[in-house]
Amino acid sequence: MALSYVIWYSAGRFFIEGMRTDSLWIGDFLRVSQGLSLVLFVAALGVLMYRRYYTYPPVPYYKDEPKLSKAAK
Repeated sequence: MALSYVIWYSAGRFFIEGMRTDSLWIGDFLRVSQGLSLVLFVAALGVLMYRRYYTYPPVPYYKDEPKLSKAAK
């Protein structure tokens, strides 16, 4: 949930900062706030994808088939 918030907040912030007129610039093409939003967006998306594709599904706590006791056999 936190990663989703960071992704959507940074995406919205990127576009809102593009409308401002009193911003600090990196070179002549990108504002500092837009750069930070872009970095946060890519990082949060990367962490989300890593967690989804490399650590999912989690290790189950139980198996699907129950073990039968010796008396039930």
